Amino acid sequence: MMKKNNVIFASLLMAAALCGCDDGSVPRKEYVITHSGLTAKLTGHITGADSWPEYYQLVLAGFGESEYAVTQVLVSPDADGNVTLTLTDIGSDVQTVELCVTNRLRRRVVTYRSLDVASAVGDTLYLDMGQVDADMYTAIQDHIFNSTCAQCHGLSTSAAAGLYLSEGHSYASLVNQPATSVEGTRVIPGNADESVLHKVINPGNELNLGFSHEGMITSSTDLRLIDEWINAGAKN
Repeated sequence: MMKKNNVIFASLLMAAALCGCDDGSVPRKEYVITHSGLTAKLTGHITGADSWPEYYQLVLAGFGESEYAVTQVLVSPDADGNVTLTLTDIGSDVQTVELCVTNRLRRRVVTYRSLDVASAVGDTLYLDMGQVDADMYTAIQDHIFNSTCAQCHGLSTSAAAGLYLSEGHSYASLVNQPATSVEGTRVIPGNADESVLHKVINPGNELNLGFSHEGMITSSTDLRLIDEWINAGAKN
């Protein structure tokens, strides 16, 4: 009799447990995803974004103390060149937000505009860019030739080696043009290694010129930028 009662009691407990599972009494957990930090909003008209080869990307990025982006989002202008873009979740480790070009390592290559996060209005940083020429060759001209090379290779009657690297004249003086001081072509589209420009500015003074240029452009990022431009077809 006792054994029968135990079996009945166990059956009642099991039925109660099943009812508890079926009546939906187990509470559900709700998860809410929220955003934190600052937000940056970019507007403008950008041309030349498609001139950069795959190794680079035009981005809206946040930087801290290093030259590597902490966070970034790709900038893709529409068919008319217009851009409206938002970068969210900008943390406290970001000091500046920049419209710039970074490489595959997210290292800063060229900056078109930079704003300190301290200039944010409330929790939003506004970058109204207006018109931006983001062409790759224009970046090389502005960032490298104008600041480093044009002092000796400027537009004058005595440009070194007859090479003019001033704005508006550099492309015609470089691409498919024979060198004057050594044998070879200054820039061979698609072939940086055989271009005289590559051999002159990279370490080694391979052409045995009387004047070494390897101390003129010391940034490996800038040297690679020129090589990538040549290997991508040396377009203007």
